[in-house]
Amino acid sequence: MSQTLPAKDVYTSKEGGGSTSSLLDALAERIIARLVGPMSLRFVFQPLVAVLLGIRDGAMDAKAGEPPFIIDLIIDRGNRRTKLAGVLKSLFKTIIIATVFDMIAQYLIFDQVRVIPAIIVGVFLLTAPYSLARGMTNRILTVRR
Repeated sequence: MSQTLPAKDVYTSKEGGGSTSSLLDALAERIIARLVGPMSLRFVFQPLVAVLLGIRDGAMDAKAGEPPFIIDLIIDRGNRRTKLAGVLKSLFKTIIIATVFDMIAQYLIFDQVRVIPAIIVGVFLLTAPYSLARGMTNRILTVRR
């Protein structure tokens, strides 16, 4: 019979044997603990900041006559590295802040900090909303002209 472990004990428990099912269960528990634990408002504010930055950059793209961001990344292989460097430059400080917030939340929830998951969460919370907002803003402003 499987017993659900508290979020703090997911990775420190010797039970489970490391099967894929137990790893997925542990991952799910840690994600849920992040969503409902301390500092959960970061899941609202960080994507909101990313959307605002995406709107700003999408408006600049439309003004410059650039194609929508995601489509341009997929199609234009020659400038892909330059585009990604521009995104990193635009989001760098925000990604650092998001990563630090996730590390603080990990410490408060799990009594430990794992840097790689913090970076993944920080990057994901920003890049997806940023890319969508940037592309949609460019498309809307381009169609209006």
